[in-house]
Amino acid sequence: MIYRYFCIVVTVLLLSSCVEKSIIDDINIQSAVAIDLADDDKLKGMILVQNYLPDQAVENIRFTSTGKIRRDLLLNIQKKSSQQIVVGGLMVSIFGDKISKKGISEAIDAYQRDPGIGSRNYLATSSGSALKILEGEYGPRGNGTYLRNLLEHNIQYRDVPETNLHIFLRDYNSEWKDAFLPELRSINNEEVEISGISLFKRDKEIDVLPKDKMFYFKLLVDRHSNGNFLVELGENKTAMVKSIKSKRKIKMSRKNHSQMILNIHINGVVTEYTGKKMSKEIADVVEKELAKKVNAESLKLIKQFQEKGVDPIGFGLVYRSKHRGAIKKIKNWGENDYKNLSFKINTKVDISESGVIE
Repeated sequence: MIYRYFCIVVTVLLLSSCVEKSIIDDINIQSAVAIDLADDDKLKGMILVQNYLPDQAVENIRFTSTGKIRRDLLLNIQKKSSQQIVVGGLMVSIFGDKISKKGISEAIDAYQRDPGIGSRNYLATSSGSALKILEGEYGPRGNGTYLRNLLEHNIQYRDVPETNLHIFLRDYNSEWKDAFLPELRSINNEEVEISGISLFKRDKEIDVLPKDKMFYFKLLVDRHSNGNFLVELGENKTAMVKSIKSKRKIKMSRKNHSQMILNIHINGVVTEYTGKKMSKEIADVVEKELAKKVNAESLKLIKQFQEKGVDPIGFGLVYRSKHRGAIKKIKNWGENDYKNLSFKINTKVDISESGVIE
């Protein structure tokens, strides 16, 4: 028994000595990465490292270089750093508009192969240069932390559907659903905003949804947990619906297999109303107007997706589950069946009549 314990201890010590160690003070940990397409079709990239100062402030340190592929780019950047740059703390990766349109397959392939990159790393596109976004200064906690928090709280409480590296790779590698990413835009050197949703066909961005469509898009692809929406009631009256919670279910019509049915359920609270008095009757009007708006705008989005040949919602997954031998019908789905589908949207809205009267 003693001999067995001795062997175990020796084995553990030998194995632990084989593990590559990194002393935190002797390395540079990536917090954010930006990749653009240079004029000569090379990649131009920036790696952001957050340096924590003694007074607890954070200094943004930037390394920039070019390369033919992502690995070449990283090797060139390593030559500019006095310490090894590692990816273990990477929080946000941003792709510029030019490379997003050309295709991000090489970068995505590298992300899939690198075990050091966590699956919760947020991916995003940019309206214009991705490097320009990292060149700003967005608060005392560092740009990487700021951008991660910007995406995180808009996913949890606003109109950005849930997304991260793991979710993007799942959709990117699927034959039955297309990927999407939030788009960032630099306003000035101290401000950046989420400006829309980039829609992908395989590795190429083919369209961008504007900000005013993001509420409806999230209803279709995800669920709201604490959203808000301004409802126009006519006669210069408006109602602010907050604490919106939603869920949706997609199914194929039993009578007509070329029709998909979406059932959307929304719960919310009226927190502000510009009329004289909030009542049950007004709440009923808000419910009807919101349901009407959701139905109309959702159908517009779906038709837009059909015209572009993209399926970010995942209708293909429903199609596959209802058709035997659907694996052989991938080509038919993309070229014919999806474009010829009709859609019916049933939206049920439940509104509580409480809040502030203006």
